[in-house]
Amino acid sequence: MGHLPEREVCHMRRHIDFDKIGITDDVMFCTVLSNSEDCREFLQRILGIEIEEIVVVGTQVSMKSNFHAKGVRLDVYAKDKKGNAYDIEMQTTKMRELPLRSRYYHSEMDSYQIAAGEKYGNLKHSIVIFVCNFDLFAKNRSVYTFESICREDTEIHLQDKRKTIFININGSREDVPEELAHLLDYLKTKTPTDGFTERLEQRVLKIRRDTEWRDGYMTLEMKMDEKYEQGREQGLKEGITKGIEQGIEQGIELGIGQGLRVQIQKKLNKGKSISQIADECEESEEEIWKIIRENGWNV
Repeated sequence: MGHLPEREVCHMRRHIDFDKIGITDDVMFCTVLSNSEDCREFLQRILGIEIEEIVVVGTQVSMKSNFHAKGVRLDVYAKDKKGNAYDIEMQTTKMRELPLRSRYYHSEMDSYQIAAGEKYGNLKHSIVIFVCNFDLFAKNRSVYTFESICREDTEIHLQDKRKTIFININGSREDVPEELAHLLDYLKTKTPTDGFTERLEQRVLKIRRDTEWRDGYMTLEMKMDEKYEQGREQGLKEGITKGIEQGIEQGIELGIGQGLRVQIQKKLNKGKSISQIADECEESEEEIWKIIRENGWNV
């Protein structure tokens, strides 16, 4: 990356245009769907079923089944009256690893459903939904639903109560139910076309004006960038320990580089585009892509 001049950390200099934040921003998405009734209607349209009652357990929910396990953060985690669990993820960055992430999300959700010693029969349905602004499978479908079936006889279902759905908001609306089409069109264009999507849009507009929400948004952004600062400080310490000017510069550079990598990965996981990441981190898109390739991340 070469010698980096002194500069303020990007999150401290960043100006956020809240008027441009829409439903597909993951923080906004989580805030809107924290309303149980809106979450219930959202799920009903995607699943095509009636759900009697939904309780949003939380948004940006951290799950870690044991000390050694990799932790996950679920965007919107909800349960219905029967105990069935739902995870709804907003995904705006194409990552080939999404199917593997869904596998891990299911396993973590299962670990929270039953305690040690309980019977497996107590497990309820586990449904993971990725709402994407891209077509992961390149078949121009709006909905891809996956369940476990026997390859030798597709009439035999494993009945493991797991379902994974990938929504492509840009896909063909052929064979898509009208209510779901309205929802997908709204997610794509930000323009409401029926009562429910109008209600969602009004919530977006109201949330945008909320000063406490804006402060929380800024705080969340800053927390996600904390490791950038930590890396920079660690670099300074390493350089000072070496006691030579070259070591100091190398230490600073190493720390900033490590912090930048962490920051980029966090933003990718948040679903931000390469252009957004480059703008917020004050780096070129070429530099962002270079770091992604060097670390072998699938985007």
